Amino acid sequence: MSLVSVAPELVVTAVPDVARIGSSIGAPDTAAAARPTTSVLAAGADEVSADVVALFGWVAR
Repeated sequence: MSLVSVAPELVVTAVPDVARIGSSIGAPDTAAAARPTTSVLAAGADEVSADVVALFGWVAR
């Protein structure tokens, strides 16, 4: 069995730092989620490329 000893005053002083770290980690996720990721550009100007783009765009939704 393990024993862990924690000083409550250290936990209280660590809370703002941990909250700041959590918000720093979450910020890039929020920015990435704001950008659309369901669009695909056509590779060429032919009908096959347009159909492939339409198919993958539909699958992404």
